[in-house]
Amino acid sequence: MILESLKEFATKRQCEIIDAITEYGSQKKAAKALDINSRTLERSLQTVKRQASKRGWSPDHDMTHSVPDTHVVKGVSTFYDSEGKPIRQWVKSDLKKQSQEDALQSFADALTEDLPKYKPLPIKPLTELPEHLTAFVIGDAHIGMRVTKERNGDSDWNLEIAERVTVGAIEKLIHASGGSDTALLVQLGDFGHSDNLQNTTSSGQNHMDMDGDYGDSVAAQVRVYRRSIDLLLKSHNKVILMMVRGNHNSSTSRCMNIMLQAFYEQEPRVEVLENANKFQSLVYGKSLIVTHHGDRMKPQRLFEYTARSLSKEWGQCDHKYGLMGHIHHHSAIEMGSMIIETFQALPSGDAWHSDSGYGAKRTMSAIVYDKQHGEVQRHKVGIGQLS
Repeated sequence: MILESLKEFATKRQCEIIDAITEYGSQKKAAKALDINSRTLERSLQTVKRQASKRGWSPDHDMTHSVPDTHVVKGVSTFYDSEGKPIRQWVKSDLKKQSQEDALQSFADALTEDLPKYKPLPIKPLTELPEHLTAFVIGDAHIGMRVTKERNGDSDWNLEIAERVTVGAIEKLIHASGGSDTALLVQLGDFGHSDNLQNTTSSGQNHMDMDGDYGDSVAAQVRVYRRSIDLLLKSHNKVILMMVRGNHNSSTSRCMNIMLQAFYEQEPRVEVLENANKFQSLVYGKSLIVTHHGDRMKPQRLFEYTARSLSKEWGQCDHKYGLMGHIHHHSAIEMGSMIIETFQALPSGDAWHSDSGYGAKRTMSAIVYDKQHGEVQRHKVGIGQLS
C-alpha cells in the first residue's frame, strides 16, 4: 500500500519500477525483470521517496498530508495522544524553490531511468596489445565558452570547435600511442564552462560568456565523452573514465558521472569511476595515479593528502603521479617518489585571461604507464593545429 501511494509522486518509469517491485516481491527480482542494475532501481526508488517527503508524504514519519506539486513542505508539527498516536497536524508549505544541485540531481535521475543502455560491441578482445595503461589527459576544456580571436588575439573557441577539437585530439593521440590493453580517459575538471541555467560557475558568483545556453553545453559534453569512449574501445580492451570535478561545473560533472555510470553499466569493457570525492585515484601495477582539479590545492597539499589518505597504496607503489588542471599551463615538480604535474587547457584564454595578460600553449597529452616501470612513453598534440 505504501509503495502504491508513492506513484502519485513518480514519473512514468518510476511507476513501472514500483509495479515491478509489487509484482515480483523484491527489489532484486524487480531489477532482474526490468533488466536494470539493482543500484539504479534503488536510486530511482529513493528519488521518489525524496520527492514525496518534500511534498509532505512520508508515512514512516507520520506525514500523510501532501501539498500541491507547485509547493514544498517547510515544516510539519504533529501532536500525539498519550498512546503515541497522532491526533493533530499542521503542515507549513511554500512555493517550490529548487536548488541547482537538486535540479541537476533530478535531471540525472530522470535521464538515467529512461536512457537506453549502451549495448556491448560484438568485438573480440584485441590481441597483441602491450600490457600498458595509456592515460589520455584532457586539461580544462571549458566546453560552452565563447571566445573570439578579435577579442583575445589568439583563436576562436565555441561549442562546435570545442567538440571537434577535443575528439580530434583524442583520435590523434590514439594513433600516436599505438594502442594498449587499458585506456584511462582523464578529464581534469572544468570540462564545461558554466554550472547552471544562469551561466555562472559552481559558486554562482561569476557570470560566464557562453556560446549557446547551458543545455547546449551539457549535450556537447556528453557527445564528447561518448565519441571519445567509442574511439578508445576500438584500440583498447578496457576503457576507464575518470571525471574530475572542477570549480566551473562541479554539480554538472557529478550528475553527468551518475548518468554515464548508468549508461555503460552493461558494457563490461567500460568502467566509470565514482566522482563524489574531488580527489580520485587509481592503482595500475606499481603506479599510483592521483587527480584533483587544482582549485585551492597546491602540489604540496596533494602530496600530503596522497601520503596520508592513501598510505596503503603509497606503500605498495614505487611510482606516484599527481595530475591537476586549473592553472591552464604546464608545470612539474618532484617531491620524493611523487611527480605532480599541471596540464595545459584546450581553449585560448577568455576576456578575463586576455585582459589580465595570462596565456599559455594549448596541448593534450597521452601518457603510457608500464605495470612495473611506471611512465615509459609520452605523446602530445598541439590544439592550435586542430582549431
